[in-house]
Amino acid sequence: MEITSFILGVLAVIALAMVAITSVNYMTTKVLKKDIDNLWQRAKDEEEARSRQHFDTINYVDQLNNNTQDEMNKLYGYVDSRVDKLESKIYGDLDIKRQQSRQY
Repeated sequence: MEITSFILGVLAVIALAMVAITSVNYMTTKVLKKDIDNLWQRAKDEEEARSRQHFDTINYVDQLNNNTQDEMNKLYGYVDSRVDKLESKIYGDLDIKRQQSRQY
């Protein structure tokens, strides 16, 4: 009877140890899963932030390019109008001189 009690006691201790170990493993797995989910969420947030920053940079560069093109077009228009005025003044003076030379 003593041996049976001893064996049942040992089996009870082993069963309790297995339950405790299983419980600790379950809690550890649960915590690790939560940590992994947090890491995935952080990685996703960082990717979204980097993507947003990338598109903001692209939009900024596009705005700079558009502004540069607008300013260059204004500059070309200004230079073109000045050249036209100078051309009309030069040819206008030549026409006046031609008309004066024809009169004589």
